[in-house]
Amino acid sequence: MNKHPTSIKLFFIVSLLLHCWCMNAFADNLAPEKLTVGYFDFPPHTFPKNSKQPSAALAYFDKIAQEMGVEVEYKHYPLSRLVFLLDHQRLDAALFLAKTEARTKIFSYPSTPYFTTNSVFVVPSASNLKSAKDIEQKSTLQLAVWEGGFHSSTLAVSKNTLVPLSGNDVAARGIQLVVNGRFDAFFSPDSHAIEYEALTTGQTASIRILPIPGEDIDIYSVFSKKSANLFLKRYESALKKVTAEISYATFLSNYQKNLPHTPEVTPTMNSESSLTQ
Repeated sequence: MNKHPTSIKLFFIVSLLLHCWCMNAFADNLAPEKLTVGYFDFPPHTFPKNSKQPSAALAYFDKIAQEMGVEVEYKHYPLSRLVFLLDHQRLDAALFLAKTEARTKIFSYPSTPYFTTNSVFVVPSASNLKSAKDIEQKSTLQLAVWEGGFHSSTLAVSKNTLVPLSGNDVAARGIQLVVNGRFDAFFSPDSHAIEYEALTTGQTASIRILPIPGEDIDIYSVFSKKSANLFLKRYESALKKVTAEISYATFLSNYQKNLPHTPEVTPTMNSESSLTQ
């Protein structure tokens, strides 16, 4: 007869607990890392959180994440809030951000952009402003801009009044405010957003889009300083592989052709360009 039943029972309990702990640790090691990525409304690249329309930029980033071997949790915020959270290490990355000197001091940018776009002004069709140069030469205009958004060199030296628009749906609201005469012009760092919103809201005849010469803008997926140590090099490697398969420009063009209930938008990005934005 066993003279130490308590000791044997304790041994089996401890063994069972150790086994469970080892299995959990093994499962944790097998589970992919999670990357928390913030994004803001930026049709046709990304759509509002409750939209039924698929977002090309998120689908494209999924391909990059798969190549990185990570799971992605997307978080939707207004642009200014997203920048704040990334700065305070509460997000690993922002899906889209243009590069500024101030941002490079607090964020980590990859060597390759997600895609490249061009900035534009939007004015009412009846406006006497015929070009970006006309706007640059004025000093009494009211210009609507993205709150917390990228300001081009043209805006940096502008003597006109810049009025920030906060919240979501900035491109659509900017167009509508210009059409309603609330502002003389609206600045957008991305022409695709304006083209898309003008078509889907039926405002193409009500506005004119004025390209800003020499202001092509690179747009990046940007990492917090802390997260960059873990993810940046892997992201750059994955981005290179995915780009070789299909550029974001081509991916976006294909996506737009299949968007439900929206007119087809003819992209102006160079389909041979690498991932940028």
